[in-house]
Amino acid sequence: MRIIIKDKTYPYRWGWLSALAIFVLAGTTGALMRFGNIYGFPWGLQFANVRHAHSHLMYFGWVTPALMSLIAAQLPAVSGRPLSARFRLPIIMALISGLLAYVPFLLYGYRPAIINGNQIPLSVIFAGLNIVAWYVFIWHYWRETRGAARNYPLQLWDGALVFLFFASLGGWGLAIITRMGIEDPFWSLAFTHIFLDTFAFGWFLLALLGLIYTSNPAAAGSRLARISINLVVIGMPVIFILGMPQHVVPPGLHWLGALGGLLVAAGLLGHIGVLWPLAGRKWKVPLFFLGLTAVTLVATLIPSAARWATIAGLRIPYLHWLLLGFVTLGLVSVAQEKWGEAAIPGRRWMTLAVILLIISLMPLTSLWPPFLRGVWTRHFNAWASLGPALVGAGILITVWWRDTKKQPKTNS
Repeated sequence: MRIIIKDKTYPYRWGWLSALAIFVLAGTTGALMRFGNIYGFPWGLQFANVRHAHSHLMYFGWVTPALMSLIAAQLPAVSGRPLSARFRLPIIMALISGLLAYVPFLLYGYRPAIINGNQIPLSVIFAGLNIVAWYVFIWHYWRETRGAARNYPLQLWDGALVFLFFASLGGWGLAIITRMGIEDPFWSLAFTHIFLDTFAFGWFLLALLGLIYTSNPAAAGSRLARISINLVVIGMPVIFILGMPQHVVPPGLHWLGALGGLLVAAGLLGHIGVLWPLAGRKWKVPLFFLGLTAVTLVATLIPSAARWATIAGLRIPYLHWLLLGFVTLGLVSVAQEKWGEAAIPGRRWMTLAVILLIISLMPLTSLWPPFLRGVWTRHFNAWASLGPALVGAGILITVWWRDTKKQPKTNS
């Protein structure tokens, strides 16, 4: 039989590639959502449930275990300690729990499943397993870095994991008030946005920035970099307020969230200012989308501008600027820097596919000239949404083919 490249040659690449396989499934589900809006959904599926399945997989099955794998692989270079096998467990838990929740979300969304006459909230149960995986990863990270000098990448990862824990409290809080039958819209929305917004901005952005600075140590020593991390960390705990509908947020609380958003945006722009001239060409596109996210965040601090952005339908492009333009392209770029282009091919193709998908979202907004609108915009978006998933599948096939050719045949 043929054997695969050993983990010690490409440490934790298996976790990243497994997460990429889930990205392919998540991207295909996103394409199903868009084609379903045109031709109808098969097998009785509903738009809202397909959207939940798509977003859940992207957050918890792709980005989270991919970040865990890269942090685990880069940790020896940052902490000066040997590679640890302890991170295998939380990575596997995150991958499995992300997949387990996929089918319940696809079929039921957040509604309970009816099994033998009993209502069982399968989606919520399996989503809770994701949180357990995060706690296990945080525990092992603390054990592996305890007593190590807190250099800049470690400071960013420390902050990322603190906010990952904070985000999990939003998930538990939402589950508790739902169980208790509390129907206060303020607390329901507050816990939801603590969970999702802190997760995306606190965990995703800080963890990925830590990985970028690991590959660009010269940038980590600048004064602007130190100021930028402080701005982001100070503003992050209240940024969730900006994601809540304005009619449920008291004016004073809104301006507190606006101040936090301003600090976070300023910190992100500071990081771009540090990294742009020092990081390689492969980082120009991800950093551009991070800058676009930061500038948009500043613009939406004004209530009237936030209302206009909502009416214009900019929320979906905004999420894709952040999660695809910066986070996904960033994960591919970091993986290629860590393991080499031969081990992680296809970065340029992924960049082109992501840019095309993001472009296809703009005709769906009210910013697009009315005389250019038509049914073609939905078809363009649907076909463009297939691009990242196809590129992801191509990367996996290429990696499998190259790894297989490199290995000698051995008798089983």
